[in-house]
Amino acid sequence: MKMAFRRFLAVGVAAVISVAGINSALAAKKQADTGIIKVGTNKALGTVTPYVARTRGIFTKRGVTAEIVDFSDGSTLMEAFASGQLDVALLGIAPTAIWQGKGVPLKIVAAANGGGHVLLTRQDTGITDVKQLKGKKVATPKPGTVVDTLFRAHISKKVAGLDPEKDIQIVSGVAPADMPAALFVAREVDAGITWEPFASQAEAKFKNARVLYDAAAEWKKANRKAANFYPTNVVIARQSFIDQHPEELKRFLGAYVETIDFINTKPKEANEIIAKELKLETAIITNARKRIDYTAAVDVKAALETLSWSNQLGYLKEIPSEKKLFDLSCLPAKAAPLKKGKK
Repeated sequence: MKMAFRRFLAVGVAAVISVAGINSALAAKKQADTGIIKVGTNKALGTVTPYVARTRGIFTKRGVTAEIVDFSDGSTLMEAFASGQLDVALLGIAPTAIWQGKGVPLKIVAAANGGGHVLLTRQDTGITDVKQLKGKKVATPKPGTVVDTLFRAHISKKVAGLDPEKDIQIVSGVAPADMPAALFVAREVDAGITWEPFASQAEAKFKNARVLYDAAAEWKKANRKAANFYPTNVVIARQSFIDQHPEELKRFLGAYVETIDFINTKPKEANEIIAKELKLETAIITNARKRIDYTAAVDVKAALETLSWSNQLGYLKEIPSEKKLFDLSCLPAKAAPLKKGKK
């Protein structure tokens, strides 16, 4: 499965970056002509910030003309980004590093959110510890994502001491929206790893749901001095956009940081906006936010640790250096890196 995924990714990336240089240059010229910043994201809890900024009028107040382009998944988003159709995007940190490693010219310019992943099972399975997953069927999302690498490299190997390829029957490629049905209705699997708000939705709907592993809570136990959860999504920008439009990027990130401040300091009002954008009940968002955080500040050390999961599984050939992966020069001082990692 992993080898097939890597071959697929290599072919896909090669196809899009073969014309990325030309398209990136054309995109930079178009941005200069129009002043519009094209922002790629999707309506998920961790990447909803641009929608909140638009609803609150923060982009307009800051003089930012942002065109939000919605994508259904990270793969199609990165294909558009790599071909020069986007200036900025919110994406998982693992796919970001993988695509950069394949030659897509980009940098992480800010953090987006952390935490949010939950391993669920049913009470009737009798599974109460991750070590009991040996021989069991576990539903996971697409290979190479943060949640996939978290489950295989960290939860399975490090925490449970199991070999995910030999000891666990992994049912890969299950969409988060379909996971509750597979686990609680059809009972095709014994456990499933998903993320918020899908976990909170499942807990509210299925009374026999059991949280087997709360990744955010466990991270906090192991990293008591950490200001935030483990990095999940980040904000990236095209290298040509960083080089040619630093002032525009600064304005965008200024609006972005202001939006995160609003989300964190006025949670009740923010949760209502987020719920409306995601078409969910406010109570679900409120519960889901207990397991995620919003921050623009980059914890470089934690980010590189997260990427070690992808590296261990072979999705990422090498963990990029801090200098190669990050450019935080346009980030407002109040959102400066939390802790320096090794270069």
